[in-house]
Amino acid sequence: MVSTEYIPFAEREKVLFDLKGYLLFPAVLSAEELAPLKEQCKKLRQDKESLPPAERKLPGGAASLLIDYPAVMRVLHQIIDEETEKLRCGSCFFLSYRYHDDGHKGWDPHAGGKSVNPNFSYQYHDGKIHSGMTRVVWELNGVEKDKGGTAFIPGTHKSNYRKKLNLFDERDSGIWESCSCLPGSLLIFPEGVRHTSCPWEQDDPRMALFFFHNHINVRHHKPDFPAEMFDAQMPERRRFFNAVYHPQFDRW
Repeated sequence: MVSTEYIPFAEREKVLFDLKGYLLFPAVLSAEELAPLKEQCKKLRQDKESLPPAERKLPGGAASLLIDYPAVMRVLHQIIDEETEKLRCGSCFFLSYRYHDDGHKGWDPHAGGKSVNPNFSYQYHDGKIHSGMTRVVWELNGVEKDKGGTAFIPGTHKSNYRKKLNLFDERDSGIWESCSCLPGSLLIFPEGVRHTSCPWEQDDPRMALFFFHNHINVRHHKPDFPAEMFDAQMPERRRFFNAVYHPQFDRW
C-alpha cells in the first residue's frame, strides 16, 4: 500500500522547476511496484485481449497506482492546487513502448513559450507557481544519457519568443538537455517548456507512461475512458476524472 503522506515540496525543487521547466525524480517506484506495471504494458502492446476489459485502457489495471502516487501529488499540490479535489487527471494518453529499430523517428520538438491559453499557461504570481497542463512521465526501464527518453530546452516555458524557438530545434544546436534515469523514475514538466522525444538507441525497449494533470476548471482532451476502467477505480481515484467546473461555485 502506497503511503498517502506527502513530503513537502522542497525550496530547491520549486526553484529548479521554475528555472528549468522540469524535475526528474530517480527510481521512485520499487521493484515490486514496477513488475505489474511492466507486465501490463507488455500485454497492452503484444496481446491486449489477454487483459481484463478494465485493464485494456490506461490508466486502468496496475497503472491506476500512478494516478495519485504521492511523489506526483506533492508536486501537483504546489504547482496546480493545494486541494486534491481541485486536481484533475486529464488522461493517461500514451504508452511509449518502442525499440531502437522500430522506425520511430524519435525527434519532434514542440510547445514552448508564454501562452494565455489556460491549458498551457505557466505563471508565477504572489509567490506561487501556476502550471497549466502538467506532464507526468514514468520511465519503467532505465534511460541512458543521449540515448532516448525526453529532452528539453530549459526555461522555454517562460520564453517571450514562442514562435521563434524552432530556430534551435536541431538536435546538435547545443541547448537541449536530455535526461538519464534508473527504472521507475518520474519526470514532471509543464507543457509550456519546449520538449521532444529522442531517438531510442538502447537494447531494452523504452517503456514509459505519459499522464497529464490540470486544474478542475480546464480540460484539454475529450474524455474517452471506458466504463469498465472507470468503474474499477477506487472512489478516491475516480474524483480525478470529474467533469470540469470552476471551484468558485463550491461556496454557493
